[in-house]
Amino acid sequence: MRKCRALYRKAQPQRRSRSTLELEPTQLRIWQPNGQARRLGLNGCRFSIRDAACEQRFVRHLLLHLPGEVVDLITPPDEGAIAPRAARLPSVGDNVTIVDGSAWEALADWLASRGRLSGRTVTELARLALIATPQFAITIGEWAGQLAVERTRVMANPMRTPASLRESLKPLEQAARTSPRVADALVAALSRSSLLLRNIG
Repeated sequence: MRKCRALYRKAQPQRRSRSTLELEPTQLRIWQPNGQARRLGLNGCRFSIRDAACEQRFVRHLLLHLPGEVVDLITPPDEGAIAPRAARLPSVGDNVTIVDGSAWEALADWLASRGRLSGRTVTELARLALIATPQFAITIGEWAGQLAVERTRVMANPMRTPASLRESLKPLEQAARTSPRVADALVAALSRSSLLLRNIG
């Protein structure tokens, strides 16, 4: 019996350098691996999200449709599952920007929400703070602090207020262990929540 030919040739693509993102409410800065920065305005930006293939791996593909250009951001191909030829996914071009999966998800979520902080959980705010500028991270932290206080008040147990507040901010605290930017957000969240609790008291 003849052996079937493999559906793919490259089992493990080489790890390619990542770019990093820095988000403000209406602007995005993309830092290339060579240290160059590119600033994009997000006001009126259209975007689309799709599954795609890069180096015969599944990736998530975010296309930013800006005046006169389209910016392509993908998740790392070396972290994606193998995409057999039968999948017939669109291939990405050569000029794509590769960013970490968590950064890609945070940006896609921000765009999908039309740039709003309302309606987010503390976990989602912590993920957003990972790609925020220092000033925007503080704004995110203040929002998280207010959200934590509101959740604590709903629990309606004055004896557990400090513990409940700490529990509400736990996603932010965990992310702050590895991200200075989230650490700034955590400080802002604790400061905001303390001020609100004093006013309530």
